[in-house]
Amino acid sequence: MIKPENNKFLNTNSNLRMSVQVSLNGLSFLLQNDEDKSVEFEKNIIFESPLSPEEVLGEIQTIFSSNTELNIEINELTIIHQNNLSTLVPKPLFDKTQPEVFLKFNSKIFPSDYVDFDEIDNYDIINVYVPFANINNYFFDRYGTFTFFHFSTKFIEKRLNEERFGNSKKMFVHLYNKEMNLLVTQGKNILLFNTFLYNAPEDFLYYTLFVAEQLELNPEEFILSLSGQVTEEDDFFKLAYKYIRNVSIENETNTKLTRV
Repeated sequence: MIKPENNKFLNTNSNLRMSVQVSLNGLSFLLQNDEDKSVEFEKNIIFESPLSPEEVLGEIQTIFSSNTELNIEINELTIIHQNNLSTLVPKPLFDKTQPEVFLKFNSKIFPSDYVDFDEIDNYDIINVYVPFANINNYFFDRYGTFTFFHFSTKFIEKRLNEERFGNSKKMFVHLYNKEMNLLVTQGKNILLFNTFLYNAPEDFLYYTLFVAEQLELNPEEFILSLSGQVTEEDDFFKLAYKYIRNVSIENETNTKLTRV
């Protein structure tokens, strides 16, 4: 989704591109030079406990006020919203005039919530979600035009593109700031997608094995691919490998601002 134009700190002659990933559990900033791909600024914050959207906005304002290198013109801004207020809808069933109708069945939303949607290209899937409207408004006032989407949109799209010619069942789990996105695919088909909150590696293992059991996935056969804030040395990987034979970690060049 593209926020309407209102250019302020955007300059098409600039080589700088900013990405900001926003959740109630943390923030990630990345300022990158498009010419040589060098990182000009990078910051990742994990909150001790979940904040409200208003408190998260306060953290963002603090980052800008305390890091003067961010007070520059940029060429492109992308805001990535990450929360568990999203749901997938088959495109033929979707009514864009009433996106909230689809979301209210599996998420607690309020009449005042702003509901938006992304289209997962080439797969006739709509991702309906609640973005952090106050944070979108802040960046609009500061920069003008920008692109925003829900994290799960690109997460799902990337995996479907990778698996579209296959036929094996595969589970993808992305860990980021106490939130795990879990996707199970078979070729280009989605068998399940959900978002869970976790506090410990044991929570992650419980959700992973529960989903595997519900979908009758054999731990000796299916592939589990991990990404995000996970390494082969931590308990997340070790626990998964103890119960699931085929576990791998995706190669990501930057796990602080999550690549999708």
